Amino acid sequence: MRHLIQDLRVALRGLARSPGFVAVAILSLGFGIGAVTTIYNWTDRFLLHPLPEVADSDRIVMLQTVAPGGGTWAVSYPTYRDWTERAQVYDGITVTSPEQVGIRFDEGVVSSFVLLTTDNYFDVFGVRALHGRTFQAGEGRRAAQVVVLGYDYWERRFGADPSVVGRQLVMNGNGYEIVGVLPRRFGGNYVGLNLDLYALVDTYPALLGDSPLERRGSQFLEAFARLKPGLTIADAEADAKRVGAELDALYPDDANQPRVQSILDQGPPATMRPIFYALFAVTGLVLLIACANVANLLLARATVRARELGLRRALGAGRGRVVRQLLTESAVLAGGGGALGILLAYLGRNAMLAMVPPTPFPIGMEFPVNGRVVAVAVGLAALTVVVFGLWPAVRASRPDLVTVLKDVTTGSKGRSFARTGLVATQVALAVVSLVAAGLFLRAIGQSLKVDLGFRDPNHLLLVETDLRVGGLDENTGPEAVDQLLARLSAVPGVERAAANTFVPLGWSCCRSSNARIDGYEPAEDENMSVTYNLVSAGYFETMGIELVSGRGFDPLDRTGDDVAVVNEAFVRRYWPEQQAIGRIFRQSGRDFTVVGVAKDGLYRTLTDAPFPLIYRPFGQGYVSGLTLTFRTSVDPKSLAETLRREARAERPDLPFAGVRTMTESMQQATIGQQIGSRSLAVFGLIALLLSAIGVYGVMAYTVSQRTREIGVRVALGAARRDIARMVLRQGLTIAGIGVVIGVGLAALAGKAMEALLLGVSPADPFTFVSVVGLLVVVAVAASLVPAIRAAGVDPMRAFRAE
Repeated sequence: MRHLIQDLRVALRGLARSPGFVAVAILSLGFGIGAVTTIYNWTDRFLLHPLPEVADSDRIVMLQTVAPGGGTWAVSYPTYRDWTERAQVYDGITVTSPEQVGIRFDEGVVSSFVLLTTDNYFDVFGVRALHGRTFQAGEGRRAAQVVVLGYDYWERRFGADPSVVGRQLVMNGNGYEIVGVLPRRFGGNYVGLNLDLYALVDTYPALLGDSPLERRGSQFLEAFARLKPGLTIADAEADAKRVGAELDALYPDDANQPRVQSILDQGPPATMRPIFYALFAVTGLVLLIACANVANLLLARATVRARELGLRRALGAGRGRVVRQLLTESAVLAGGGGALGILLAYLGRNAMLAMVPPTPFPIGMEFPVNGRVVAVAVGLAALTVVVFGLWPAVRASRPDLVTVLKDVTTGSKGRSFARTGLVATQVALAVVSLVAAGLFLRAIGQSLKVDLGFRDPNHLLLVETDLRVGGLDENTGPEAVDQLLARLSAVPGVERAAANTFVPLGWSCCRSSNARIDGYEPAEDENMSVTYNLVSAGYFETMGIELVSGRGFDPLDRTGDDVAVVNEAFVRRYWPEQQAIGRIFRQSGRDFTVVGVAKDGLYRTLTDAPFPLIYRPFGQGYVSGLTLTFRTSVDPKSLAETLRREARAERPDLPFAGVRTMTESMQQATIGQQIGSRSLAVFGLIALLLSAIGVYGVMAYTVSQRTREIGVRVALGAARRDIARMVLRQGLTIAGIGVVIGVGLAALAGKAMEALLLGVSPADPFTFVSVVGLLVVVAVAASLVPAIRAAGVDPMRAFRAE
């Protein structure tokens, strides 16, 4: 311990004499450690511990229904009850359905998101109330109108007032008693969302004006379960086969087989996992570049200190003693870098949320810098001591005593080669980082240029509303929608307006129902569930969707014969090489005659192939939750307040919520790529900066070591521009070697990321040329100052210094 303290004191005194060196080393390491620690923090919260308030979250599984012909469906309420009665491996099963509702406050009706669920929901997830209570056993059977508030909603709408428990809340015109408030870090079972409130699914008919709970074909619920202690997913899968076989015997026409998977294998965690892998890879490169920077600085410092270290060896200090002293100095630098890294991770903990595009849903997560995050930063700091400190320490501990005691400190070719190699390595790693970021950015840009199936999303405005909130039903709702659209269409700047239930590439969920197609014989176990969109008259003109044949809808279709428009994918699948106009299919208990065929489009994501889609007139099918779509001749956002004012004048009880442009709505289709591209761009720029520092450092050091040589060249008549050109050439040679190596590595990295790139080749020439050009510019800039300094060397001063 005494020797350790002594080494520490010597290290601190020595480093204090080189504040510039210390600042650059700590900043380099801090950025590297901070980058990796930040990504670990995001990964820990989003993938490893996505439900921090849930006890034993690894025991939570998601249950889905195995669809005929493969794939999965949601769960019906009767099927959920059957699973609850028959399954033997769970401590409890619950179902959920997120819904948008209107809640009356003093300022009017406010759109909010409620999670409808069962009375054992909080028991399954192991969550207790912060204030009041959660649901009680038996309240589901009674369809008790009670509600539990999410923490953020309680804080935002009720000022974090604990006395809110016991008050009444008017939701969709129904009175609900507030019985509790949830803890801060629980936002529901949907990772990344922060739901406003929770009510019992048994109140669905009263709250939403529909009665799907008794229909086995109404598969609209997501099911979650808690495994009994000691059991695994394999045990649950075996139990699911038994339960499915029993139910198949009772209900042969229904889908009954449960599919079991970890809650982390679905939804946002599954989508974001490859993005986080890419971020880890790039931040790891940033850390390696930082370590190479510091190693280069230490090699240069060791050359300057060669006489000091030689004297120590001459006076009897062993190599181990010298290595230990130098590693202590490295540990001090790593400690400073680790501390800075933790600070940067703390400052950047919520940066991921800032990169999420606008959504109508309440997004919310916390990324606390907890003990696990600090432990990772400390571990990285310890690792960097070995990565950047050991090699320079070993090299510095074996000086040529004769040379250094004669005060010859110009350095060896070996050390010069090592420093050059480290800088070339930095440049190569920077190329990989920047190419990865560039490919993601190019993918985002290219995604908006694909054929979407509709025209000019930049002039479309979307607004969410719900007819239930205004006391409307299937008898009064369609006419009220027509009147509202007629008024809003008259607003100056609005070219057309329509209503629909499904927004392409947006957040709203598409609906589907089994269909029987005239003239089509389905294969055994073929899934005949077909997606449909309820739309008002003028929808195709508003969206700019081309009709390949036939016609769209007009106002008379709402009350006339049952008609429909299908897309090209529907025709290709069910009526290939046949005329579709006039053909009939049956869906939702009604026979529809096809009057038009619409061009295919992109519906869920930018990479999915078009699937069969049916457009049906709103009124010949009814859903209370609608999206109002406006095509404008001006900036859509500039009309938002005018449209809101006119909508309230026409229907003051209807919510006017989730206002966004179509371009903003489409961003959800690339949300993972957007978060990845923005993060990678930041880390790529950090890698570029560190590489620039490396090039500058090695060139500045080279010039300082060659001062006498440059002075002699100038004295013998060498032009100063030739001296500057020589230094620039050396800097560009080092960068060029790194670029060549980096391009090869980047090509391999691009191939590994190919699945994440939308419409962009992993060897995209534009990206590679741009990155190479940027690095050449940076290398020139980093070499320019040392080159100018070299060209300005005074021969007389150089000789006197020697």
